[in-house]
Amino acid sequence: MWRPPPPAMAASVIAANLAAAQAGYAALASGKMTTTVTYGEGAGNRSVTYSRAEMGKLKAYIEDLQTSQGYRARRAIGFRF
Repeated sequence: MWRPPPPAMAASVIAANLAAAQAGYAALASGKMTTTVTYGEGAGNRSVTYSRAEMGKLKAYIEDLQTSQGYRARRAIGFRF
């Protein structure tokens, strides 16, 4: 699925947003029913509440932030016999 690139942000803002999103994902994965993630966007802050059913959306947001920081997704290793 194609997603538009995230808007250009300072590296420190991206790192803070990534830390907040990962903390929220960890809270959901540990059994919490909802979590609120607050992150900087432009001149202000934005808060989004995620439920356990929306963990995929939060994971996609984390992957977008990681991509903007230069992380690359790892590929599966294939074996041939």
